[in-house]
Amino acid sequence: MIAFLEILITFAALLALCLFVHVKTGVSSGAAPLFVLCGTMVWYSVLGSVHLLLPAGILWFFAALAAAVWLWLHRKALVLRDVFSPAFVYFVLASLAVCVLFAVRKPIFSEWDEFSFWGIAPKVVKTENQLYTYHPGGMRATTFVPGLIMLDYAFQFLGAAFVPWKVYAAYDMLYFAVFAAAFSMLRRRQWYLAVPAATVLTLTPFLMTVYYRDIYVRTVYMNAYADIPLGLLFGAEMVLYFAPRKKTPAVLLGTLLTVTATCIAKDTGFALCLIAAAIVCFDLLFLEKEDVPFFRLKGLWGRLCWCAALAAAPVAAFLGWAAHMSAVLGMNRFDIGGAENMGMAQMVVTGLRELAGIGRTEKFTQIMQSMRQALYAARVTMFSLGGQETRLGKLLNGSGAIVITLILTVFLAAFLLGDKRMRIRTAWVTLWSTLGFAAYYIFIGFTYVYVFKGDFGYALGDYNRYIYPYYIGWFVLAVSMLCASLKNSAPGGLGALFLLALCGGCLWRADAFVQPQLCVLDYPDSFYTERREQEAFAAGAKQYLTGDDRIFLVSFAPFGLEWFQYYYEFYPDVFVDYSFGCGPEFTPETIRRAEAMPDFFTEEQVTYFSTQPFTGEVWCEYLRASGCTAIFMDQWDAGFVQNYGYLFSDGLQSGAKLYRIEDGGAQMRFVPAGGEGAAS
Repeated sequence: MIAFLEILITFAALLALCLFVHVKTGVSSGAAPLFVLCGTMVWYSVLGSVHLLLPAGILWFFAALAAAVWLWLHRKALVLRDVFSPAFVYFVLASLAVCVLFAVRKPIFSEWDEFSFWGIAPKVVKTENQLYTYHPGGMRATTFVPGLIMLDYAFQFLGAAFVPWKVYAAYDMLYFAVFAAAFSMLRRRQWYLAVPAATVLTLTPFLMTVYYRDIYVRTVYMNAYADIPLGLLFGAEMVLYFAPRKKTPAVLLGTLLTVTATCIAKDTGFALCLIAAAIVCFDLLFLEKEDVPFFRLKGLWGRLCWCAALAAAPVAAFLGWAAHMSAVLGMNRFDIGGAENMGMAQMVVTGLRELAGIGRTEKFTQIMQSMRQALYAARVTMFSLGGQETRLGKLLNGSGAIVITLILTVFLAAFLLGDKRMRIRTAWVTLWSTLGFAAYYIFIGFTYVYVFKGDFGYALGDYNRYIYPYYIGWFVLAVSMLCASLKNSAPGGLGALFLLALCGGCLWRADAFVQPQLCVLDYPDSFYTERREQEAFAAGAKQYLTGDDRIFLVSFAPFGLEWFQYYYEFYPDVFVDYSFGCGPEFTPETIRRAEAMPDFFTEEQVTYFSTQPFTGEVWCEYLRASGCTAIFMDQWDAGFVQNYGYLFSDGLQSGAKLYRIEDGGAQMRFVPAGGEGAAS
């Protein structure tokens, strides 16, 4: 209940800022939330990077309070008809709905990368009240850009404890802000367009990411990954500019903030925001007929200045984060390493040379051929109409090609249904966004060739997660352009019928792939059973531990996921040692990896422990060298008992989860903490 009140107060502060922006700048009330949320991401990221995160939060809420006071004093300036537009009402109701739902259901992190970065990073930031780069010991990965983490911090700022579901609520509010901006040009009397448009947009994260029907919960709206927010922000950059008919300095400022927010949402956001900025700049220079002043500069010079700002903002954000990484972490952002150990510029130049046929390698040829085939054969979305193993069947079975066809169809409808000015604008946006997709697709191919190692590159690992952000943003832009073309249409016109048909098709596909009980609406409580047990085990163990303890984790789970999960659960109360902690190869013959050693180990220690078979004696030596004081038993088998059971005072028969390490010098013993069966 307290967490719900905290986020409710934060949401009220957000609305005050939105209304202030709407009244003072003339930005539509439906687009104002996106304006404010992107500004929030940039604000917290800039101050957080210079170690001023706590003052950033105080000033943000002070600004919200000042906005609320100003609105009260100038309440007569509020035109309720303009404020309560369909888009703004949608944003408010949808945001409140997810806050209430999550406050009641209390979803927690469950996906892999939520524990390796996207979930643990917000917890580190909230706990320390500083950017995670200033506390590198709290995470294994600290190099990702901070935008989304800072957005979450804005909603975590009030309250003493970190609340996982607030992360989902913050991201979902960003989703709804993007959707609201996409149809923010529609007026109150155009509900017949707003309702189907809102439905299509709300389903977009499902439509573009779900590609098969299964029995597992679809956590699209309960996910801390950056892929969906990145895609939506990519579309939002262009939506914020193209949605209003009249381009004003406030509209351009909002676009500038959104471009910057996209750049700091995820590393690949730099490429996406440059594409979006280029499309906006072309429209501003060659298609926009009205003047858009840049401070006192008007005419061509004003437009050129806006274009320069749109290009400079993401570059400044990229270089600023690179400087921060260099100063705080001692890392070079331009050196991407990877399979070919080359810098970012070198990767692009080398890729373009090979693409032109100069010095082309077999690896490049094979991976780029796989990329071409994946466009037609890889199943990545809900837009599936076939299931045959024929070429046509694969094409219609949720491939990227069918998605592109759908998006271009929506653009075509926007072109045919718009006025002359809208037709010209839509035609150019369609052309440049299509060329932008081709450029982005080739760029992703370069990363598979030069960055990813081994089979991951050849197999196009996580292909869908790298590609669907563009599909998401592209589709949102197409729907927004359609709404702009239909703004002056009649209720029973052809355009309204097309939008209604599009809505019906999206509902049909969503119903075929995702049932209510397998999504955010009505997921079963059993979905989090295993994670709740982990929470309980960690909570029980922490009763016997202090901040000076260091835990060695034993888990036979594959891929090491459990280590990240327990690291998250124990943080910040107890440190979980990284080395030797997880994996199915825990035997006396195992040779452990050098990169899995503590940072404070000397070169001699790293060499020794990465070359010695992992016998019981070597294990004890490692525990002594690493400073571990306790052992947490997550999963083990009979072979482990046979090989290492003699080190445990109970022979691993008591069912204890937590063991204290007692080192007598000559012999080390592991004793259940708090007595036999404690913390079990």
